Amino acid sequence: MVAGSRGAFRYAGLAHASLPVEEFDLGEGLSLRRTYAHLMSPCLMAFATAEPGKPHPGPWRAAHGGFAHDITIELRVPARGRPGGFTSKDAMWWIIALLRISSAPYLTAPVTIDMPFAKAAASEREPTISPFEIEQRIFHKPKAAKEELKLGELCWVRDNWIRAAELAHANPKFLTAFQAWDSCRVKARTSSSLLLVWGALEQLFAPSAAELRYRVASNLAAYLDQRGPTRLATYKRILRLYNDRSAAAHTVTDSDIGALTESWVILRNALMKMIIEHHIPSQADFEHLIFADDAAPDPAALSWSGGPDEARSKTHSKRR
Repeated sequence: MVAGSRGAFRYAGLAHASLPVEEFDLGEGLSLRRTYAHLMSPCLMAFATAEPGKPHPGPWRAAHGGFAHDITIELRVPARGRPGGFTSKDAMWWIIALLRISSAPYLTAPVTIDMPFAKAAASEREPTISPFEIEQRIFHKPKAAKEELKLGELCWVRDNWIRAAELAHANPKFLTAFQAWDSCRVKARTSSSLLLVWGALEQLFAPSAAELRYRVASNLAAYLDQRGPTRLATYKRILRLYNDRSAAAHTVTDSDIGALTESWVILRNALMKMIIEHHIPSQADFEHLIFADDAAPDPAALSWSGGPDEARSKTHSKRR
């Protein structure tokens, strides 16, 4: 549950995107709705210790810093637990993360609130606002990118979020890999984020620790691409990126942002394929893909498959 919230519903404020319709029903009581609120959190300092039960005495001083966001979408989630085993707070993250992995990697939800944003302006009761995703991010929306979410992408989230939640709770490795994909966007050392991504890939694509580099690269390439030159190129690309992962693990030099972006997109494509197929591949599946299967993968699962150039067209990465 979101701390400090009351009532039958919880609300998350989303920034850096807009809805193509006034309201979109996600099912099971969840919905997305257009709204607007400019959230301001300036820094204010006091310089003397407060007595118990009293505010800090003056002088108070405003300072540069803090953060501000334009809240343009409101996600409503019932306070009770959700299908798939999620609490209301976890369900908020899950819907937002699915929007990010399907279409809008720059989307954030800075705060939650215990009433609709539109009602907060005139409410006799003060709203309770809690920080949700206020950390700085690695990926930022390109200036030329459209902010409006596509109706088809919203329908995909509506049709898949419960099944995907059930898949995640039935497969802890998938859930932790998904969490790693989403959390590595928080601004930190690039090498730390790169290791987080590759920890997830190793967890999903290396059932055995033996010959780890070869095993991850061959299993992952076979999972993402049809047998032939494209799969071979993907295999070699993953081997190269694994070298970047090893450098991040064994040296103090920070990693290149391009290696992180490519690795992040590869993990994204693999997770999307698992959600669409509703199946987590096993070692037997990998062996079949490598030695027997020649079917083309579903292109819908690999919409970010164009390598670093296409990845950078989807996200804008700032060097630290």
